[in-house]
Formats: sequence, structure tokens, C-alpha cells
Amino acid sequence: MTMRLEQDRLAADAIDYEKLIQRDRVHGSLYTDADIFQKEMRDIYESQWVFVAHESEIPEPGDYVRRRIGEQPLIVACGKDLKVRVMLNRCTHRGNMLCQSDAGNATLFRCSFHGWTFSNDGRLQGVSFRGGYEQSLGELRSELGLAEAAQVGTYGGFIFANLSGDAGDLEHYLGNAKDAIDRLVRMSPAGGIDLSAGWMKHDNNANWKVVNEVQVDGYHPLFVHESLYKAIKPAKVDYSSDELRVAVRDLGGGHSEVDYTAEYQAQDREFIWFSSIPRSRVPDYIEAMEALHGPERTHDILVDGPPHTFIWPNLFLAEMQVMFIEPLSVEQTIQYTAPIKLLGAEEMSARIIRQTEGAMGPAGFLIADDAEMGERNQVGLHAQEPEWVLFGRGFESEKVEPRGITSYDRTSETSQRGMWQHYRTLMTETTND
Repeated sequence: MTMRLEQDRLAADAIDYEKLIQRDRVHGSLYTDADIFQKEMRDIYESQWVFVAHESEIPEPGDYVRRRIGEQPLIVACGKDLKVRVMLNRCTHRGNMLCQSDAGNATLFRCSFHGWTFSNDGRLQGVSFRGGYEQSLGELRSELGLAEAAQVGTYGGFIFANLSGDAGDLEHYLGNAKDAIDRLVRMSPAGGIDLSAGWMKHDNNANWKVVNEVQVDGYHPLFVHESLYKAIKPAKVDYSSDELRVAVRDLGGGHSEVDYTAEYQAQDREFIWFSSIPRSRVPDYIEAMEALHGPERTHDILVDGPPHTFIWPNLFLAEMQVMFIEPLSVEQTIQYTAPIKLLGAEEMSARIIRQTEGAMGPAGFLIADDAEMGERNQVGLHAQEPEWVLFGRGFESEKVEPRGITSYDRTSETSQRGMWQHYRTLMTETTND
């Protein structure tokens, strides 16, 4: 570690995070301080389980996608043995980025700088002009394969990786958020989803925590998305009603959700979450679901709908889309969005893709509106007075339920408080080690 990096690390470790993250507010510097960002990448992203890909993106031997954990570039690849490996995207010779394409299929990765080649399972295969080294090729091969993530695990087809090796068991890490993945998979009559339709990328000039906070914020829709509801269609539920049964929930471990289940069940109508389309629009899907689950269970699944759940620190199950983020710097975050294709449900999947284009695409409203608010947040946070960002709404409405701390006041900031309390634990634990 360089002297400058060590100084930055010491400066970030010396910060009193318990003072900056309080019960009902957090300090604005947590969104703008570059040293804190470096510590987050090291002590959160590189020390925890992080979503890196879905199995449907790399189904065949040789398939790969290029991703990041924190600031470290990765290759997520399916080997000839069908094992998924998460490897650091760095030639072990002089550090050149080995793979440059976002996705593809390759048996070998060849470094553009000096021609070293690596198999898609990370083994060093060839060294150009190998006679110039004291070691034999066998010795070089045994020492200089690509570095790998210490832990790789999957749940419901979602691939997670951990670089440190001490993140514990994946299912324990997911905790109550596992139910959200199960709920999503249950929407498919074949018991799985496919994320191979491609990812849209949105470059947000905002801190990664600003982007995450809005995903499970029940306070903003009537204001930020007002133009959507007026121009295209009404909201799926009446956000202005005092009778609305929408829960915001801290699931623990930084995971959180906005849960519409109680409201949908009270109305007992299918597809409220999907523009209330009639069954007659997707007859093959209905037939396949009833063949698998039976009529009554199918009705319940179609009433409850998909999850609206954030999985710490970078994955968002956005009903019929999946999103994930990659923080690039303290004030820049890439947000990726893909439509969900339900296996065994082609006609339903085609409609989901069209919905994603309309709502999330470049001409859509939802992401564009949220991104605009995020960028304005980031600019505003540079004003140093007042120092604090407030998250005090809804304490009195909270109660403890089996799935976590829950408020049925949809404007409560329960979800954001859950994220920040987990964040404080992680940043404080590593500081005190």
C-alpha cells in the first residue's frame, strides 16, 4: 500500500461513524467524502457477498460477463466443467485488463499487451517468448493463474461472490431476503427466470447510497412520478389514500422492501402489479401456472405479484425487472436494468420486455425521474448547512413482524433506516478491528 493510500485509509478509519449515523439522521459527508467511499469499497463491497451475475447470462461453457466488485474488475465465467468462476480481470504479468468485452463466449482470454493467454477457468496457458524467464513454463503456470473470488454462491439462479473469504454462508447472509427471490421464481411455471435479454445502463451522477435509498422509498412516488401517472396511467395503488395497506420493511442485514401484498390481497384482483391486464391476454401463461400450482394457488400468486425488494448492497428485485449497481466513484454510480423473462411463459415474458422498455428505457419515466432526483440530491449535499440528512419518518408506526421491522405508513423511512444501521455496523466493526 502506498503512503498516500495508507494515509487515506487511516483518515477514513479514524472517522467516528457512530456519531455520523444516528437513529434518525445521517451526516451529509457520508455521501460526498472520497476517503469514506474508499473505505466502503474495501469494508463493504470487498468484504460482503455481492451480486455479480445470473446463471442465465452464462449458461454454456465459455460464456462470460464482465463485472465489478467495488473497484475491482471481474470476469464471471462458465468453465468447460460448467463451474461458475469469478476471476479478477487482470493479467498476472503486468496488470493489464485481460477481458474488454462486456459479455461473450471464449475458451481463452489473451492479454493485448504481451500476448499471455489464460483459459476461461483462469489457468495460465501460454507465455509469449517464454525462454526469457528463469522458471519453466510449468512453474509459471502453477504460480500465475488468474486470482479468484474467495467465495462464490448461488441462490435462485442469482450468483453472488465475496473477495475476502470470510463473509459466511450465503443463505444466512440473504436471511429474510431469500423469500423475495423465492417469490420471484414462483412467478415462472418452469420454476426459474432468465436475465439474458440484455442490460440497460444508466450513468447516475450520484453516490451509490442515494441510488439505493430511492428503490424502497414509499414517500416519493406521488411527487417524483406524478408526470407518469398523469400522462400514461394511474398508479397501481392509490398512494393518496389513508386506507392504503402498503408496508415498508427493514428485513435485517441491510435488506429492505416495499411490500404491496396486503393491499393486493384486500382487493383480491390479479395482475394489479402489471397494469391489471385480464387473464385473456396471457392464456398460455395461465394454463401453465394452473397446471403447476392448481387454480387456487395460481390465483393467489397472481394477486400477490412479484417482490419489490432491495438486497444489500447492490441488487434490487424491481418487480418484473432486476436492477443492480456498480459504484464508480463517490459521486458516480452505474445502474443496470434487465427485464425478467419467466421460463415457460413466452407470451408473458414478451409483455414484460415491452413494459421494461416503456417504463425503464431511455424514453421511460421511472428511472429518468429517479436519476434526476439522485443527481439533484448529490448537488444539494455539497451545501454544508444543514449538516444532516433526515430519516425520522414513521417511528411510531413501526412494529416487529416475523419478516422484520414493518410500518404500514408507506411514507415511513423504515427501509432507509435499516440500510443505514447495517452500514454503521459494517463500517464500525472494521474500524475497531
